[in-house]
Parts: sequence; C-alpha cells; structure tokens
Amino acid sequence: MYIIFKGLDEWFKRSGLETRLKNTEREIIKAIQDYILNISNFIIKKTGRQIEVLVSENLLKQALIDAYDDLKRLTNYHFTDDPNPIKEMSYIVFWLIRRKVIVLKTEDIVYDDNLTDIAKVRMIFLNEAFCVNLLLAAAFPKQVSRKNCSDLFENGIRQLKYYKRYLLYYLVYRMDSPKSLEAEVLALTVDPIYEVDPVIWASPIDPSEDF
Repeated sequence: MYIIFKGLDEWFKRSGLETRLKNTEREIIKAIQDYILNISNFIIKKTGRQIEVLVSENLLKQALIDAYDDLKRLTNYHFTDDPNPIKEMSYIVFWLIRRKVIVLKTEDIVYDDNLTDIAKVRMIFLNEAFCVNLLLAAAFPKQVSRKNCSDLFENGIRQLKYYKRYLLYYLVYRMDSPKSLEAEVLALTVDPIYEVDPVIWASPIDPSEDF
C-alpha cells in the first residue's frame, strides 16, 4: 500500500503510470458526475426532492493508487504489462468500494415511500451501484447491438437487467477479491448475444488447440 499523503508526485514517478492514472481518474470522475446527475433526476421525478451527493477526490486518487499498485505486482506473474479492461476495472472497483468515494448526504431519502425497494437499495449502496455500471461498461464498451433473432436479443437484455441486480448484491455482500470479481464479470461476456471488445479475449494461443 502506498498512502496518498506520502506524496503523489513520488508515487507517479515510481510507478511510471502518471498519464494512465490521471486519464483514468478523469474518466471515472466524469462517470461519477453523470451517474449522480442521472440518479438526482430520477429522485426528483419520483419524490420531488433534491439530494446531495459528495465525491472525495482524495479517496478516489487513493483507490486508483491501490488498484494500480496491485496491477503492477501482477506483471511479475503474467506475460503482459497491459491487463484486459475487465481485469483492470475489477481491481479499480474493488478499491473504489473499499474507499467509499461517493457519499449520500441526504440519507433520509431511503425512507421515501415513493421509491421502490430496489431504488432504496441503490441509494444506500451508492458506491456499489455505481460500480456495477463501471464493470458492465468495461465488459461491453460498445452499445449492445440487435442480432437477427429478436426474441433472443430481448431475452438477453432482460436477463442482463436481472444480472445487474445480482451483481449489485455480489458487490455488497460477496466480493472478497478483485480476482473473483473479474471471473464473475468475464463469464458474462461468453454469451454470443453480446458484442464484446476483442481485446478481452485476445490470446496468443489458438483455441482450436484445446483438448
């Protein structure tokens, strides 16, 4: 672990990841802002109330440092310096959830009877709910495209919505390591109904050689 108050410049120089970390930080801050805007509009529509949500940029920086420190150590055991998007995001999500970067200040909103139970859960576990979106965006960087079989497509989309609820439950109660989270999300991309970034399954080994 490298604690943030020891000096970011020193960590950046030591890690060799300054550009990548800062770009990731910028992307996640933008994603958090968009997410907060969406849930704020949703809450206003359902309850007529405004909510206050805070984001700690220091905790975000610390979470990213922890994540990239872990990923740097992995390069000692893998033949790559560039982990696939799901692996990278699994480590980032693991530390974002541990650091609790997002804080809901309007806590009493969870008692509003105009909200469904699942909406209340997403407000209580705001960090976990946000991270579900990060993981699925890493797994499916392109918008899901309709295939020829419309029934199969519609069933797949419906199942994906239920999977998001399960993934939220997993992040809240079951996540024990970035490795388990990576396996959980990676398995989802096997379904041929979804268009997946080829880099996720890029491998120098020909699958036809399997036995």
